[in-house]
Amino acid sequence: MDITARLMKAGFFRVLAVDAAQASDAFTHGTLLIALWRYDAEITPTHGEGWIHPYYFASQRAYEAAAGVVQKVEEDGRVIRLRDDVRLKPIFARLPDFCQGRNTLSYVEGAGSRFHAQTLWLAETLDDLTPLLDRPQERRCGSCRRCMEACPTGAIQEDGFHRERCLRNWMMSGQLAPDFIREKMGVRLIGCDDCQRCCPLNAPVKEIVHERIPLAELLERPKETAMALRPLIGVNLTLPNRILSQACVMAGSTSREDLLPQLERLSDHPSPNVRAYSAWAVGSVASKAK
Repeated sequence: MDITARLMKAGFFRVLAVDAAQASDAFTHGTLLIALWRYDAEITPTHGEGWIHPYYFASQRAYEAAAGVVQKVEEDGRVIRLRDDVRLKPIFARLPDFCQGRNTLSYVEGAGSRFHAQTLWLAETLDDLTPLLDRPQERRCGSCRRCMEACPTGAIQEDGFHRERCLRNWMMSGQLAPDFIREKMGVRLIGCDDCQRCCPLNAPVKEIVHERIPLAELLERPKETAMALRPLIGVNLTLPNRILSQACVMAGSTSREDLLPQLERLSDHPSPNVRAYSAWAVGSVASKAK
């Protein structure tokens, strides 16, 4: 079974094979296999318990599937590696059936922007490679401004995308988010879907699928909760102190006075971020509960 067939059998809905040297200056030879994993969107909750964007569940499943294929291919004596250091957006911009939105996300026919990509480098050059365009394609948004209007923090402007205003950019980044960002995060543990949900290039949103994560558990048992989430969304997104920091922000978006004792106990936590976020959350909950 060839590599593309193995990846498709593992759950990817499409696999692109491009000349590695043409796609990226990081390579002098070989083939880049870009495997796309599709996911369904969900209704983003505005209150209640913690929510994780479905992209992150999909990315972990895709990683595990790709790693399994790599192992099988290596057993056949071929040189193949998973690569997470390849910038894919410039490559997608040079593929004829992809486009990029004002939100800087890439879109492809059959999935819109709701896909995750795993990149594999194969030492040999395959036949029937997908040709890359000589220059990036123009954006196809036209006069549409829906994502600009939907973004809760104004990260998408006429002059481009402003990462410093993006909710996702701050979530569990290890840096203290400014107040105007915290106030818009809601009960999202990781991920924001506002610019994708309103985009006409995406399919309508389905009902909520994933189970919510109780805020009380996130605040009371961050390490245990992180370990439980790790097989689902990976190691990088389950660092306990970052989860705890984000849980404080999530709690601060609610009016749940029952969470105040837990938040107050975090005032002397070793992490400066946890201390700062918990103090902010106590004040925020108290003001909402009046």
